[in-house]
Amino acid sequence: VYQDLKYAPFPTVAAPAGMALGGGCELLLHSSAVQAHAESYIGLVECGVGLVPGWGGCKEMLTRWQSEASLPKGPMPAPSKVFETVSVATVAKSAAEARELLFLREGDGITMNRDRLLADAKARALALVEGYAPPKPRDLTLPGPSGKVAMVMAAEGFARRGMATKHDLVVADALATVLTGGDADHIEPVTEADVLELERAAFMRLIRTNATLARIEHTLETGRPLRN
Repeated sequence: VYQDLKYAPFPTVAAPAGMALGGGCELLLHSSAVQAHAESYIGLVECGVGLVPGWGGCKEMLTRWQSEASLPKGPMPAPSKVFETVSVATVAKSAAEARELLFLREGDGITMNRDRLLADAKARALALVEGYAPPKPRDLTLPGPSGKVAMVMAAEGFARRGMATKHDLVVADALATVLTGGDADHIEPVTEADVLELERAAFMRLIRTNATLARIEHTLETGRPLRN
């Protein structure tokens, strides 16, 4: 569904206000443009409940960070940056911070007055209509198994310092597999479809674990994460 949103023949504009977490954030990532209220909370929080983003969030964040001029070139910097953000369920506490984390792009708009948000979003959509063409799918350059080893070692370091639990390591391993392209060779391109398949496979593995189910149940009951 989100791929259809991204590649629709017409522009789509998301207008978040309040919270856009998990799947809500993924909707923003796949929209042609975003017009966000300034006081929006945005993030991919799935790791907090023992999952990984499963609707293209990893794919979109990898694409954005690989295009980020401030990062060094090569297959590792972008996956490392996404791992750093997503593995700890980072939430941007404002639209401006979301832009820094690349949940929003530089060209996405920010509205200060919430009463103006829908009008601003509609104006943005109308401005995009003339001559609009959907983006072209982009291949990714990912590091493969050697990159995963580096990420897992970093997570194990947090565990030794008491900053990550046993199940955190399971989730980190699954996330690292997705972000590094699974068995990919760093000299071969990885397609969006490849990353989406890795996301789905990791999500389904995790949702079958008792520890993830316990996290989900606890969060639904209490509104707080379970550190198991």
